[in-house]
Amino acid sequence: MIDKAYFQDIVSALEKTLYYERGGGAYFRATMVGTDFIDREEIQGGTPEEIIENCVKVLVENHMIQKAAYSYETDENDTFFTFEISGCNHLPVEARLEEEGVPAYVCPPINMILYKIRQLVDLAVEIADITVNQEEGKCIVRVVIFKQERKVKK
Repeated sequence: MIDKAYFQDIVSALEKTLYYERGGGAYFRATMVGTDFIDREEIQGGTPEEIIENCVKVLVENHMIQKAAYSYETDENDTFFTFEISGCNHLPVEARLEEEGVPAYVCPPINMILYKIRQLVDLAVEIADITVNQEEGKCIVRVVIFKQERKVKK
């Protein structure tokens, strides 16, 4: 079997290349990273919270993360979620990118969760920021979830 470091090298090189090619715009081109995996799972849920819980369960069962917790605040238009992801397999990639001056801009576990929220309850989703703490082995990811404005054709 090939060492995990090989795949971490490949992923970090691809992320670095995309970032240097697109700068901050790389984020918008990477929002679907990871969604192929979660699409093969039987994720259900009628609310963002149910979907989050079901996605986290799959991510933990498949050893992608050790655990995830979240909190949220709601105002009249948006819901702001703060996720704390611990023991993510993507952390070594983030460490390599940080050494090379590339900020964290891809979070496959959060991408998967947001994709399922968008798909199952038709809400708009966006990562606001990602903070990586290598010493504690966790990431804090803030996201916003809101109703989409639908344009009516005349």
